[in-house]
Amino acid sequence: MSPFFPDKKNSPSAASGNPEKLSDKVPALVKPKKVRISKILTEDVVLTASPGVGKNELIELLVGRLCESKGLKDPQLFLAKVMEREQGISTTLDTGLSLPHARMDSVKNIVAALALVPQGIADPKQSDLTIKLMFLFFSSSRSDMLPLHLQLLRGVSSLFQPAVIEQLSAAADPAAALEIIRKVETH
Repeated sequence: MSPFFPDKKNSPSAASGNPEKLSDKVPALVKPKKVRISKILTEDVVLTASPGVGKNELIELLVGRLCESKGLKDPQLFLAKVMEREQGISTTLDTGLSLPHARMDSVKNIVAALALVPQGIADPKQSDLTIKLMFLFFSSSRSDMLPLHLQLLRGVSSLFQPAVIEQLSAAADPAAALEIIRKVETH
């Protein structure tokens, strides 16, 4: 007699005569497909920030550009949602990457925009952090899209390291920036 199942009829294998498998009880976890940042971005949503622009103004510019490019209705709603998210923990990393983002009911897939900030912008929440690159994105608020949302956050933060950010800062135009991203993703 097992010390964990003093009454044999309560053991995991007693009901069917066969040992239970976890896979019989829990649906298999589906590994999300890898998100390719170069496939999400298009030239019309990549811009270079003007000198003197602030973080909130840059977010507003990116939201406007993204909504116009992707035909998203109500840019003010998108802006309000991302600014609400920005009230929490800073989305600026010590690498110089800022990741403003939000989940929206009206978004089916991930949509994103990118701003190159060669001159740098001080983060208003953490003045010791300088924003050199801003990757703004929206994903669906459906629960099945959360793994993809989290995967994108991880992918963007690991792709845009200081050396890549410096290369992007020197990009001549959006096409050149996207080519740098493609090359980094394939290596």
